[in-house]
Amino acid sequence: MMQGESKNSNIFIDQAIELMRKNVFTAQNVEDESNTIVFGAFETTANTIGYVLILLVMFPEYQQKVYEELLTIFPDEGDFDVTYANIQEMTYMDMVINEYMRVLTPVPFVGRENSHDIELSNGIVVPGGVQFLINIFTLHRRKDLWGPNADMFDPDHFLPCNMEDKHPYAFIPFTKGIRNSIGWKYGLMSTKITLAKLLRNFKFSTDFQYADLEFTYSIVLKLKHIPVLRVEIDKYG
Repeated sequence: MMQGESKNSNIFIDQAIELMRKNVFTAQNVEDESNTIVFGAFETTANTIGYVLILLVMFPEYQQKVYEELLTIFPDEGDFDVTYANIQEMTYMDMVINEYMRVLTPVPFVGRENSHDIELSNGIVVPGGVQFLINIFTLHRRKDLWGPNADMFDPDHFLPCNMEDKHPYAFIPFTKGIRNSIGWKYGLMSTKITLAKLLRNFKFSTDFQYADLEFTYSIVLKLKHIPVLRVEIDKYG
């Protein structure tokens, strides 16, 4: 449990341990389910950290805003502690991470099968048992949902005023409903902690341009060419 975080029955490990005390789970069940969360979030978390850095170096004005926010939360550089309360203060970092997940959707496609008949808004009825492939990557770049600059990386897309009337399914990086990713909260916390330490202590830059990014589609989104980043210890003027 992180410093500053109170015990909460909604925390996964607490629930798993409680089930073990009730003899619903064995100790092995607790270990296996915990490993599922950790390993399930590992690749997408690692990609998120790398891709957020890549996007921020291509748009240094946004990197500067992240740094300024971190400076107010962590006045001292170096190996500082990050509490749960600190994570909640990273509001601009939240916007940056959400915008990354919009333009570079971690899992670009997901498959689903409807369990019963569904009537669409145009009146067409889709019978139960039909398999769907949901193109989240394209959904997140639809101009009718995200405006004329939908293809561009701009954290302001997630300003509260821009999200007020947004359809609840316009942004589904972890999908929605009962099949959404079980480890996303844990992955986001570790992502924010890592990015906070990197961006508070270092400045990153590159000559690679956003327009030159090319994607390959598999279970997770990957780049054909990984931009080379420069790291500076003495940071911002």
